[in-house]
Amino acid sequence: MFVTAPEFLPQHREQRQQLLQIVSAAEARGQARAVETNRQVLGNLEKIITGLESDPGQAEATADAS
Repeated sequence: MFVTAPEFLPQHREQRQQLLQIVSAAEARGQARAVETNRQVLGNLEKIITGLESDPGQAEATADAS
């Protein structure tokens, strides 16, 4: 289980930007497995960011590390 809090939103957003760049570069190189893996991580990160943004009063957000 992964636990985070709203004060970490800037870091989560930065990680999202980095992952988008990694996915884009992997797509350009035809690295399907890297694209798949990083899209899964990106999906989990999007859930975390959305959860923290949608409920700013929430003390923390959790996500399964699947």
